[in-house]
Amino acid sequence: MDDRVLVTGASGFIGRAVVRALRGRGVAVTAVDREPPDDSWDDGVHVVQGDLAEQETCVAAFETRPTSVVHLAALTSVLRSVDAPMQTFAQNVTITQVLLELSRGSGVEQFVLASTNAVVGNVGTATITADLPLRPLTPYGATKAACEMLLSAYSGSYGMATAALRFTNVYGPGMSHKDSFVPRMMRAALSGSGVKVYGDGRQRRDLVFIEDVVSGVLRTLDIRYDGRAIIGSGRSVSVLEMIDAVRTVTGCPVPAEHVEAPAGEMPAVVVDIANDLGYAPTVSLEDGLAQTWQYFKHQ
Repeated sequence: MDDRVLVTGASGFIGRAVVRALRGRGVAVTAVDREPPDDSWDDGVHVVQGDLAEQETCVAAFETRPTSVVHLAALTSVLRSVDAPMQTFAQNVTITQVLLELSRGSGVEQFVLASTNAVVGNVGTATITADLPLRPLTPYGATKAACEMLLSAYSGSYGMATAALRFTNVYGPGMSHKDSFVPRMMRAALSGSGVKVYGDGRQRRDLVFIEDVVSGVLRTLDIRYDGRAIIGSGRSVSVLEMIDAVRTVTGCPVPAEHVEAPAGEMPAVVVDIANDLGYAPTVSLEDGLAQTWQYFKHQ
């Protein structure tokens, strides 16, 4: 099989893991990112370093004639999207449209997008399913909803298999540079300091281990999945439960300081991961946090 997968955002946390898994299968990869390539990549990875907002970067990415695209590059900060909605639209929607059109012109058979459950907005404590109506409450969520609609159009009009994978909170080894809650807890455990918790800490989140996310992406490519799917753990835990789990894994006290929650803090993210994709996570929160802790300890 002479497949080549174009991965955008390839130097990011999820991107590096996807590239590594594809190379583990012997699949040729074209890796695109503004950031420098991963030192561990071998000759089977063709690197295009540049900004996808620049035409020459996009053209260079498709010179390798990829058969599939995994589009992970995006502005992902919700707060930043509120401050800079035009920039968020340009980075998330315009670039996705350009990549879809280049894919169509190049004969790409499959396009996989990293999406988000923010496309459905705030559903309170109700369970989020992949078929809920799109009601985003932030520019970030709106741009991803727009991208999902573009994928649907390219599937319907041109026969391209398009998949929108809505990731929950992804964590795991390789995220030392991130500022999300899991790395903050890990750094607190290492330094003997504490973490700030919004409100009472009872808000619930779905944390999914990086290996499970990668298996979802690979499964999507394998079966040429067309449609939407939520890629999560299917188990929601409160922030306080997360901290307790980190205390158990690390053996460190990790004190919590409760601070006022910012406006728009979601009370819960509870997802239903049942789907036609056949995705099923295998890593428990405890095992995932233990692997993440080992990674942080040896950084």
